[in-house]
Amino acid sequence: MLFVLVAVLVAGWLWQQKSDKQEVLAVVHAVPAGSVITSDDLKVIEVAGLKDSIAAADLENVKGSTAAVGLVAGQVLTPGVVAANPMPGKGERVVGLDLDATRAPTGLQAGDVVMVLAVPPAGDASGPAELESPTVLAEVTTVLSADHIEGAGTRLTLVVAQNVAARVASFGAAGRVALVQMPLGGDN
Repeated sequence: MLFVLVAVLVAGWLWQQKSDKQEVLAVVHAVPAGSVITSDDLKVIEVAGLKDSIAAADLENVKGSTAAVGLVAGQVLTPGVVAANPMPGKGERVVGLDLDATRAPTGLQAGDVVMVLAVPPAGDASGPAELESPTVLAEVTTVLSADHIEGAGTRLTLVVAQNVAARVASFGAAGRVALVQMPLGGDN
């Protein structure tokens, strides 16, 4: 009798575990950032407990999209790792920046819109005239990714217009960039 009871409980537990699983899309092999995702890059797996994963039923929507970040084998796809349009698009470039905490708003994340300013280097005692009218390096720029590093600031990847990319990169490398977050819909 005890054996039958334990068997029923184990069967019920296994059935419950199976019912919580959902079919989602995962990556078969490494896919570099910026690559177009094909059906050969994807597989369907069953998982439980992942809320933001892309369902297997969305396979046709994911095929032809672009890897927004480098993908690793076995990685479950989420909306933040794929982009509908190629990155960078025509006339755009991707620039990386490392900024200390005083030069970027806290909590920046992918999709945020920022203005890129040229500022004096840290510790420079510039006059008020230079500080009151900073040079705008890029008026409207999109954050592609943001990694907040405890005690070190923020590592950002920005999508900028082609004509300002070299300037943003060189000012960033010299530690002379600050960001101002803009409203997503613009100021209109």
